[in-house]
Amino acid sequence: MKHINGFMRLFLFGVLVLCLHTTGDAQIIVSPANTGKSADASGFYYALPRNFIKLDFILEKNQRFRGPYADFTSKNLGVEQYVKQDEVVYTLLDVIVTTYTEPDPAAYFFVEFDERGSKDARSLVFNLMPDGIILAADDADNRAAGPKSVTETTLINAPESSHFQYYAERNLYLRVDTIMRKITIDTTTIKRNILQTSWVDRNPEQKAKSAADMINKIRESRYNLISGYQEINYGQSIVYMNEELNKLEDEYLSLFLGKESRSIEKQTLLFLPEPGKTGLVPVAKLNDNSGITDLNGKGENIQLKIDLTGVTQNLINDNKNTGRSKITNSVYYRIPEYVEVAVMFKGRSWAKQRMAISQLGPISVAPVMKTRLVFDAETGMIKTVKRD
Repeated sequence: MKHINGFMRLFLFGVLVLCLHTTGDAQIIVSPANTGKSADASGFYYALPRNFIKLDFILEKNQRFRGPYADFTSKNLGVEQYVKQDEVVYTLLDVIVTTYTEPDPAAYFFVEFDERGSKDARSLVFNLMPDGIILAADDADNRAAGPKSVTETTLINAPESSHFQYYAERNLYLRVDTIMRKITIDTTTIKRNILQTSWVDRNPEQKAKSAADMINKIRESRYNLISGYQEINYGQSIVYMNEELNKLEDEYLSLFLGKESRSIEKQTLLFLPEPGKTGLVPVAKLNDNSGITDLNGKGENIQLKIDLTGVTQNLINDNKNTGRSKITNSVYYRIPEYVEVAVMFKGRSWAKQRMAISQLGPISVAPVMKTRLVFDAETGMIKTVKRD
């Protein structure tokens, strides 16, 4: 009996020493944000990243504007091919696939400082991004995020101008009426013609006729210029004058024929990959008249083909319960999964990209005591480990 009591005392003493040693060394306790924390807990939150697939659709926007005198085109110009109604047509030119990173709402963790920790232990330093994504643990020299891959897209369009510059012209014309007044004196009748002038609004057909006359006048002026009618040596300035007359003629012709404007637009869509959502996934539609729309709109389906590469398959089972409980003197980090992404539209693959998606991979644990860690801001993966 005495032997048993002695053994129990020795066992309890060993457990007590172990607890005191653990308590003395403990500096931080990391717990998932949804597990709750005590009201007097001293610490901060950090987040692990998640990645969206960012699709930049490069579209050609073709706008056709009906001319204000389109109804009188056949009568004044004898032309049947002209813009009969306003319309907009979008055409897909290219797709640029990148990633967009933000904190994962499901992967926030609270770091609690253990006030009972050893006073001689080196103070821990944590570096975070402004949005809370962890960058480094216990690494005082790492103050900034690592370099990001940046895709620059430059879209060049012609400067916008008014559609019909010469439509807003003088609306009034001078009308002269002849009034015949008869004056009878006894048997003598005197007739007097009185001219009465007034300004009257021109109707659309009269405006169209005036514009057609202006076109003929411009063509005649250009013919006289290039045929040497004035018998003046204009030198190189004749080229400039001819170009300006051509521009003027085009502007007046557009009042009848209409105008067509082409520009390049970029419309962006963000898609969040989730576990189990692979294969062909519809993400949007392309409408000929409005561009990229959601799945409830009209148009041709745009699909993402997402295939997992399986590089983290062997790690998922080892870490399937990680991230759900408290840990001591360690931090949670992410191991990203790699995917093959392709944009499918009308049976054609428009863009293929291999990229890391952090939320499709497992969450794991790394120690911070006497260890300096640097994390990738895009994926949450460890990229530098330094053991002191």
